[in-house]
Amino acid sequence: MPSNLFVLPAYGKAITLDDQGVFYVMNQYEDTIQNIIQLTYAKDEWCLMQLQHTSMADEYCWTVMSADSRYALDSMTSAQIAHHFARPEFAEPKGAWQVIRNQQYGFGKFTPLEGGEPIAYGLLMFENNEIKAIIRLHRMQADMMQTMTEETVEREVEFA
Repeated sequence: MPSNLFVLPAYGKAITLDDQGVFYVMNQYEDTIQNIIQLTYAKDEWCLMQLQHTSMADEYCWTVMSADSRYALDSMTSAQIAHHFARPEFAEPKGAWQVIRNQQYGFGKFTPLEGGEPIAYGLLMFENNEIKAIIRLHRMQADMMQTMTEETVEREVEFA
């Protein structure tokens, strides 16, 4: 069993309101943004959303990332984190994970053991209650957000 996993709630930095915001997935081969993800906290629930094209040209909307109506993200227990991350592919770097998830997607916060290393974020994808992929998320900086929101038009949609 790898010795990289530290399942100590006091060590891994909890996911807090400071972590909510907009993140992007980088295409490493083309050096372009591949996806834009938003972590939000509203009405006592965490939620992941993805920016997607609509049927209108040059129009985008936020869609909830969930396979069904159970979209809220719930904290994983220390035992669940140990089950998913105590595997050889997670042997390096050493650190602690905190994860919130729904049935299909999750948001992970990785606190490295080395004090000088920055906290990292990941989008987790689950299938049959097992992690199928972890994709590195990068926090979107304010100047990037300004460029994106200059032409943004908000519309409120009500579901029946």
